[in-house]
Amino acid sequence: MKKPSFFLLLAVFLSLIIPLRRVQSAAPSPYDLISMVNDLRMNNGLPAMETDGALMSAAQMQSDYLASEYGTNFPSWDMGHVGAGGTAAIDRAAAMGYFVGPGWNVLENWAGGNNSIPLSEIVYSFWNDDAHMGNMLHPDVVHVGAGVTEGDGFVYYIIDFAVQYGSGGSSSGGVASTVPTTAVTPKIAPVTVVTPNEDGSIIHEVEIGQTLWSIAVAYEVTVDQLLALNNLSANAVIYEGQTLFVQPAYTPTPSPTATQTPRPPTRTPVPAGTAQVVKTPSLNSEDSSNGFLGFDRQTMGLALILVSGIGLVLIVFGTMAKDKKTNPPQ
Repeated sequence: MKKPSFFLLLAVFLSLIIPLRRVQSAAPSPYDLISMVNDLRMNNGLPAMETDGALMSAAQMQSDYLASEYGTNFPSWDMGHVGAGGTAAIDRAAAMGYFVGPGWNVLENWAGGNNSIPLSEIVYSFWNDDAHMGNMLHPDVVHVGAGVTEGDGFVYYIIDFAVQYGSGGSSSGGVASTVPTTAVTPKIAPVTVVTPNEDGSIIHEVEIGQTLWSIAVAYEVTVDQLLALNNLSANAVIYEGQTLFVQPAYTPTPSPTATQTPRPPTRTPVPAGTAQVVKTPSLNSEDSSNGFLGFDRQTMGLALILVSGIGLVLIVFGTMAKDKKTNPPQ
């Protein structure tokens, strides 16, 4: 019996110690996703949805955006529906050429996960709730579009449903996209900015082909601001001839009430004293205001007091001398 060769034994040994590389299957295509959702609808007695080129492009644009914006850090449930520039699904569909008139809307499901997750788990497990199932099984869905983007082993799935309420799934009376599936040219109606009114308000009249997104971009506001100003829901549909408030009227700022502050009492000005003219003493004897012989009154007074004092002293000494003569000492 021939013994196994050394190289055969080595190959068997290496195959046992070195794990085989896991081969990951490629992510399913957008059409695989639509096919599986149509199977779900038919199993529930609903007609299959018709694929639309503009909706395919809008859905692919959103899956690409989520993959580039979030990567492996998946966004929250609500943020997964927000596209570039704050757009909603209906805005993106209209931008890609899908016309939505009164009574139309675009619903959307999104999911993200590892590329090893089966597509059936996305449809039947991830979307197994009232909101997502309600979109997939909506009786008034007319057209559908899907997008799938893979990167770094993770996949984003988007599927958009164009709904014409009350149609029962029939597109009669509605306007679908005429853009071919292979190439999509955006059909965005230009928005002409209107002049503000005297009160500062701006009211825009919607024209055919315009969307909330394109109007918001033209006026440099956000879609959320337009929704709030016009009391519209997140999935609101605008139509030709509709008027939208873009900017409210200015609110006059109340002028502050003037408070009468009592003024402090005004001081009575004291008149400046009149400069006194100083007269130079004159030796003119006839000037009575300068005293006698030119001496002022103060000098004259002092002189009189001095003379009176001398006179009093003389009188006292004279009296004492007289007493000595009259009454000589004994």
